[in-house]
Amino acid sequence: MGASDMASPGAASGRGPVHPGGRCRGRALRPLPGGCLHLRQSRPASSVPAGPAASVGPGPPGPRGEVRGRPLCRVRTGRTIGTGPPGGGGREHPGGTMSALVTAALAAVLVTGAAGPATAPPDGAVDAPASATAAAERRTGGLVDLGVDECATDVNDSGVVVTATHLLHGGRVLPLPGGLTGAQLVNDRGQVAGTVDGQAAFWDGRRTWLIGTLAPDHVLTSLTGLSDRGEVVGTSSALGGEPAAFRWRRGVMTPLAGLGGRTDANDVNDRGQVVGAAWLDGTQHAVRWEPDGRLVRLPGLGDDTGHSLATAVDASGRAAGYSYTGAGTGDMRLVRWSRAGAVTDVSPAPGALGLVSDLNDRGRVVGSVTVPGGPQQSFVADQWGPARLVPADADATTLLTAVNSHGVAVGCTYRGETERAVLWR
Repeated sequence: MGASDMASPGAASGRGPVHPGGRCRGRALRPLPGGCLHLRQSRPASSVPAGPAASVGPGPPGPRGEVRGRPLCRVRTGRTIGTGPPGGGGREHPGGTMSALVTAALAAVLVTGAAGPATAPPDGAVDAPASATAAAERRTGGLVDLGVDECATDVNDSGVVVTATHLLHGGRVLPLPGGLTGAQLVNDRGQVAGTVDGQAAFWDGRRTWLIGTLAPDHVLTSLTGLSDRGEVVGTSSALGGEPAAFRWRRGVMTPLAGLGGRTDANDVNDRGQVVGAAWLDGTQHAVRWEPDGRLVRLPGLGDDTGHSLATAVDASGRAAGYSYTGAGTGDMRLVRWSRAGAVTDVSPAPGALGLVSDLNDRGRVVGSVTVPGGPQQSFVADQWGPARLVPADADATTLLTAVNSHGVAVGCTYRGETERAVLWR
């Protein structure tokens, strides 16, 4: 995927730039208007189980309304996943659930030592699944090829790496826990957000929850952020409809207020602050939602006519993303916002186009950048100091998608049509 894959939005089209090759914090790999490549979770009407997947809670539709999803993933056979809610049995995904012994072993691998540096899984902890095979690793400069033909979309502080269909840890390829059939995000508690049979889902370490959608006619749910509190953010939309941002926690899905148009949520911190964008009169504006749901507009560069988007937020509320200097200028800059909302241009070079993929709590930033006349490359910057370009083979494009608190980043290396999961430290 080359530099030409980054689209510049025009005011008439109402589309934000597409993040080349990867994701905004934990979300990969399908282009959506509004600034990121998201993995769309589709649920065709014919596959919806009998009965509504979610019911509308008290209050009228709108920013203060709630949609309460069922606490367990209901599948077509009526069987259940996981151990279930207190006082009840769990629901088991047919053909995809591991034995209780293996699930417990995986939980131990994912959760143990979450606050410290990466450690290898206990000997024999995941030997039972036939799919848990050793991953081949190959170094190119500071990059480590993780031996999997998929993009790495997230990494936690224990070093657990997420790809679309596996977890990677300590040189091992592990099956997904809790009946998940796809994965995108992992937090420092070892909880995983992904999909079950194409439906957005969240494994909390004991059971798997079906996240659902914001409205009965919505069939697409995209998960974009996961906090250590188990709060998930993303967007929900109907086929061909405008996405609506939401936050979800323990079965309750709450829409996020907008400015009259579509809304996009991209990341959430442990305080419950969410960043993304809200649209007004065809222009995308970077925003932050506070834990109480209040929307705060983040200023862009130049006048108020240029698109902007917040893609990542750290524990203190500082955010990062991009801003255009005005409508139709084509001048897109990487920016950061302070806790108070002040904007600063942090582009690594004049004329550079790029996007921040992730921001950790120690100020390390990863993303991608294209300098005029040059190839698209990943960069790493500490405390928003000078950006360092990530080395890669001459015939490859490397895009970093996430970084943990220890500064370990993951992403993809592309060679033609082939993609490989990589790690950079």
